[in-house]
Amino acid sequence: MDIKTVLHITEGKADSFVNKKIKTFHIDSRKISEGDFFVPLKGEKHDGHDFIPDAVKRGASGFFTEKPTTYPNGILVENSLKALTQVGRFKRKQLKTAVGITGTAGKTTTKELLKFILSDFFPIYATEGNLNNEIGLPLTLANIPERAEVGIFEMGAGKIGDIRHLVNIAQPQIRILTAIGHGHTEKFGSLENVIKGKGEIFEGGEVCILPYSLLKHYRLKNFVTFGTEENADIKVISVKITERGTEGILSVKNHSFNIFIPVYSKALFHNLGAVFGVLEYMEISLQKAIEKLSDFSLPEGRGKIMQIGDFTIIDDTYNANPLSVENAIYTLSAIPKYRIIVLGDMLELGRYSQHLHHKIGKLIGKSQIDTAVFYGKEMKNAYEEASKKVRSFYFKSKDEVVEFLYREREKKPVILIKGSRGMKMEEIIHRLKC
Repeated sequence: MDIKTVLHITEGKADSFVNKKIKTFHIDSRKISEGDFFVPLKGEKHDGHDFIPDAVKRGASGFFTEKPTTYPNGILVENSLKALTQVGRFKRKQLKTAVGITGTAGKTTTKELLKFILSDFFPIYATEGNLNNEIGLPLTLANIPERAEVGIFEMGAGKIGDIRHLVNIAQPQIRILTAIGHGHTEKFGSLENVIKGKGEIFEGGEVCILPYSLLKHYRLKNFVTFGTEENADIKVISVKITERGTEGILSVKNHSFNIFIPVYSKALFHNLGAVFGVLEYMEISLQKAIEKLSDFSLPEGRGKIMQIGDFTIIDDTYNANPLSVENAIYTLSAIPKYRIIVLGDMLELGRYSQHLHHKIGKLIGKSQIDTAVFYGKEMKNAYEEASKKVRSFYFKSKDEVVEFLYREREKKPVILIKGSRGMKMEEIIHRLKC
């Protein structure tokens, strides 16, 4: 893509310009390098237009602007985000197939599994990091490489209407709902609204893929279900955690497949059910996909396994909600080693927060976890419940958590660390590495 094409797509204005190739679109001027295009956005604290000089200095090939400018290759538009979205819609059209993924938990794992498997069959492009909202998705689409044929896009939501807006931009043919739980209920207002809001992903597309347990909430025509239920199209027969990873059996059209993945996660086979729904729809060999899975690994913060001295760390620090924490508890409980869970607050739960943290504590009390460590104001509620049944500790600082874990190293434990993004639980892992 070049400056002239962007001018045409956005119907922007430029008094004069030099037509240059565009490498990458960025909304952060600090990421600009020679040939990149800068998109200044207005935020609550900063106006991106203030950083146009910096972007130009760093070698930007061009930029959007909502204000007249004297800098070369500035494209005057009514709204920078709208212009970026127009570019994203244009680039999306070059893909043969797009997959949209939403859900309270499992979006990234499902995306990573799909990306890993489908890369053997097509040139793949997928959401990076957390670029899954009304800004991140257009930016992701705008940066689709020319050779990409299949796109896999996460879609996040905080309120009714968010997913509808995103699917209207990305227009995915294949639409996946991974799970529903008490995530973002503070913004959605209720679990019923979460169900409604996430279900907006099914407004259009060619096929809907969702848990069998959620089918009752939606009126769908062309769909594929997954889950442990007998009537699920893709049935999870069994899941077992071993010292090497997770193994289990999935059944598709009365054919059973034995699968091993070198990752600790009981929820992984739930996500794999959604992935198999996509593979079936795209008529891709399930057996070839299964053979590839033995080399799969998760990114940092998403369940990645690492060894730090005597500690086996499961880095699940990227985010947390009740559903994903429950999955973490079930997973850790099944690992045949000394088990320590370290939990930070689950945020954005609104009036449900105290109750849901108490519920997590009770669940730990019934689990096979050997030691539970809690950090954060809300997790004190979980500590109060868990301490009745399980060896438990509550700390007010991450330094105290790290000091405690060092005292446990002789047990050579497996430690699962998790918390909401705002809790920055990855700092505990960084300190353990020092």
